Amino acid sequence: FPVVELGDDDVHEIAPGVSCRILETHADDTLLVVEDDERVCINLNDALHAAPASVQDAFIAKLKSLYPRIDYVFCGYGTASHFPNCYDIPGKDRAASAARRQAYFNRQWVRLVAGLAPRFAFPFAADVVFLEEDLIWANEPTHNAERPTAVFRSAVRGAATQVFDIAPGFAIEGDQVLVESLRKPLSEEQLRAQCQEGIARSNTYGAGSQKVFDETLELLTANVGRCLPYLREYDGDYRFLLRFRNFPTGIEIVKRSVSVTVSPAPFPVDAHYDLAYLTRLNYVRNALTSPFGHEILFVGSGGIFRYLRASDARNNLHRELITVLVPRAESPPSRFGDNSPTLYRLKRRVKRWLGRSTPDLYDLSAWTDWRNPEPSE
Repeated sequence: FPVVELGDDDVHEIAPGVSCRILETHADDTLLVVEDDERVCINLNDALHAAPASVQDAFIAKLKSLYPRIDYVFCGYGTASHFPNCYDIPGKDRAASAARRQAYFNRQWVRLVAGLAPRFAFPFAADVVFLEEDLIWANEPTHNAERPTAVFRSAVRGAATQVFDIAPGFAIEGDQVLVESLRKPLSEEQLRAQCQEGIARSNTYGAGSQKVFDETLELLTANVGRCLPYLREYDGDYRFLLRFRNFPTGIEIVKRSVSVTVSPAPFPVDAHYDLAYLTRLNYVRNALTSPFGHEILFVGSGGIFRYLRASDARNNLHRELITVLVPRAESPPSRFGDNSPTLYRLKRRVKRWLGRSTPDLYDLSAWTDWRNPEPSE
């Protein structure tokens, strides 16, 4: 196929009688439409199910205006993100939290499919599994609690759209399903049996070196120094620990009033810290030396956050640690914008009260299910 420039709204012929259109959507994402003289197929990829409702509505309207009749829609319905599964918090029901997160994206899938009203719709591209022992538990509640197709059939009564929870091998030609290969519930027992080699590899950590540790400590110290104006705006003290799977010495970050220090922590013990982050030494070094290295820490399954107190998790204390693990040329802008801290907090309360706040998809207080209404501190 010829190269097509991303974001170009023009239609491009990619084969005799077959054309495509690629549209930029939100946060540098794109979607693809392929059509011939008879059928229109839209691949939303992962471009809309995590986007704000206003973005979803705008693209539903645009696609419907461009393609009054849509035959097939492929749409993502999940996330490969760690959130909120890699957060260990006192009082947390981890299985219920994982299921809640997936339920949200299932409903975004339903919203998009109902708006586009294609003849056929297929959820896809969310069968990511975690193989590391700290996260392997999350696979069953994430994949099995409910399915997007089941939610659609329950929520959209009388829809003309046919939905199939497709698995590898599914085949459709025109309106005829040739091979109805559908997804089956995920079993951790079967996963362990089928992925023994991958599980072993995922839980094997190469040895870190003193040279890499020293470099990482120097990089982190410098990055914290650049972030000081922002870090000092946090109203409180904390003790953080970076603990490495493949090196005996950790790194602690301690804030006391306006002072923030970074130092080695030999034989670290998580219980002594407000927040401990367990990861690999090379991951942190790479996060501090490349533009997108931090994504393996905070988008994939790069590590485990362990909170000492539920109250700190409710206040998303980990965001202070995340700030210094992203390489900075200068301090991030003030967390209060152009407002005073008091005015900033007042405006946020008013927006929440008026229902004008955009849902925060990475707010632990909103996405955590607790075993007890008020977990003990």
